[in-house]
Amino acid sequence: MEMEMKDKGRHKIIVLSGELDLYNVGKLKKQIQPLLKEDVSSMVIDLTNLKYMDSSGIALMAHCRKKMLEKSGEFALMGVGQDIINVLRLAALEQFFTFVESEDKLD
Repeated sequence: MEMEMKDKGRHKIIVLSGELDLYNVGKLKKQIQPLLKEDVSSMVIDLTNLKYMDSSGIALMAHCRKKMLEKSGEFALMGVGQDIINVLRLAALEQFFTFVESEDKLD
């Protein structure tokens, strides 16, 4: 799993690629944790190049969403593929997250 960060206006975009699972979710959480404490008003996780995400990845996304909302920030998932949407549906979480199609759709 690879992670890249970029800024677009007020949005901090975290681009993930590869696979996010139990074996590497801890590493990603350590990388994201400082951002959740910074003055970031909007966090967008770009999953366009993520091939696989298991329940531990979904739990991390839910954690990030919670932390952003606690500080009155925004959280969204971008570029979510059908396989990941199916996992979110199975967990009854497709209504829990905000989805964005692409960077062009960010204000």
